[in-house]
Amino acid sequence: MKTVPCITLLLVSLVPANPAAQATAPPVREPQARNAPIRQSAPPLAELSQSLQALTAKVSPSIVQIFVTGYAAPDEDDRAATGEPQLERSSGSGVVVDPDGYIVTNAHVVENATRTEVELPFAATGGAPGRSILKRRGRTVGAQIVAIDHETDIAVIKVEARGLAALPFGDSDELRSGQLVLAFGSPLGLESSVSMGVVSAVARQLTPEDPMIYIQTDATINPGNSGGALVDTDGRLVGVNTLIYSQSGGSEGIGFAAPSNIVRNVFSQIRHYGRVRRGEIGVNTQTITPLMAEALGMAEGTRRGAVGLHAGRGLARGQGSNPGNSC
Repeated sequence: MKTVPCITLLLVSLVPANPAAQATAPPVREPQARNAPIRQSAPPLAELSQSLQALTAKVSPSIVQIFVTGYAAPDEDDRAATGEPQLERSSGSGVVVDPDGYIVTNAHVVENATRTEVELPFAATGGAPGRSILKRRGRTVGAQIVAIDHETDIAVIKVEARGLAALPFGDSDELRSGQLVLAFGSPLGLESSVSMGVVSAVARQLTPEDPMIYIQTDATINPGNSGGALVDTDGRLVGVNTLIYSQSGGSEGIGFAAPSNIVRNVFSQIRHYGRVRRGEIGVNTQTITPLMAEALGMAEGTRRGAVGLHAGRGLARGQGSNPGNSC
């Protein structure tokens, strides 16, 4: 039969010619079973997606939606307006920064509010998430405005709740252009929304004399995102979404957030002092009367005086007064 020689050759090939070679031959690995799972590392894109999902689940319980009822200022450009303030209802976003119920948002979100309510995320209430793909709405509680700082457009409000998931502050001074960030909030009333982008620029000053600086980002920010969180990849608060540049009224990739270091300073002062205290420096002028000149020991006929000058600078004597004199 033709099949026999083939079988004979196969058997001979499995037997080593030299018995000594059998001891030195490398071990033969048994083939894996057909159904055995093969361990493979996830593709980099899949790992990035999983990291963003975990980051979103971590940050979302600290983001709240704010509902405001108040009287809006009349629009001067609207000719049909009656000039009387109209009662309106609007919404914005906020960030829980303290487990005892302190929330940071934008001043323009709660300004002129007669009633302020906060919808806490369902995850923050401690309830079971359930199996539905639709997220369960959280509970709505009343809120009080603690203080507003107009210079930074930051406001602090408080709800009567304990044990909330607070978002830790990050160091906004460490941000660099191109760094990955995520924006959380409720754009156009769509709660629990998240978008991704990069830091376009740091320390952006919108006008030359503006005392406030911002983080510029291309993460999608729309009306309703105001007061929401801008977080880094570690889930730390690095900014509070504040405003956008737009020709259409919607996001065009030019958004601005208040740096977290400024927000942290404002929040800390408001919580401890009830307001923001800032140092001031300036110069006042005053006419020197003969009585004041005599009291200051200035020579008769002196027309000029130095204000707030320190000894040893040499300028006070040149202005007709002794070092240390002030007027």
